[in-house]
Amino acid sequence: MTIMFSITVSRALTIAEVTAIFVELIPPGLQLVVQPPGADVPDNTGSLWASLEPTDDPAWPLGLVVHLCECDLGPYPDLRLAEHIGDRLGMDVLCGVDPSLVDVDPQDPYYRLALVGGRWYLASTAYTRLMGPYLTRDADGFREELGNEPVKLIRPVVVDTR
Repeated sequence: MTIMFSITVSRALTIAEVTAIFVELIPPGLQLVVQPPGADVPDNTGSLWASLEPTDDPAWPLGLVVHLCECDLGPYPDLRLAEHIGDRLGMDVLCGVDPSLVDVDPQDPYYRLALVGGRWYLASTAYTRLMGPYLTRDADGFREELGNEPVKLIRPVVVDTR
């Protein structure tokens, strides 16, 4: 099964740290490729190919984009990865919203699942630097500005990643 997903973490990670995290999760012997921002598509993507993508939000400085995952990480690989990062590194993690887990519009780009302090929450990223820049209109026309709101935790949710 080929899966693509992304998560955002609350501190910067190195390629070595991300590689170590994946090595702990995926079956032994599978090829793993973790790349820095802006790297070209590798000739051989292996069974799991990921890249690190910096964000404009200092509270959530790193996106981890998994371009290809052909290994069994369960039905919610992004949530399983988030829990592993949260447990192992004590970090907070943002993931996409799966409509089977939380009753919200999955097309709304501002809803996220947030793993904060080891607990899952439905969160909003509206008007955060993470989602900006935003176009605003003033007397002189349109201008871009970064959001300045923190990620808002809306309510606790129960998430079963297994």
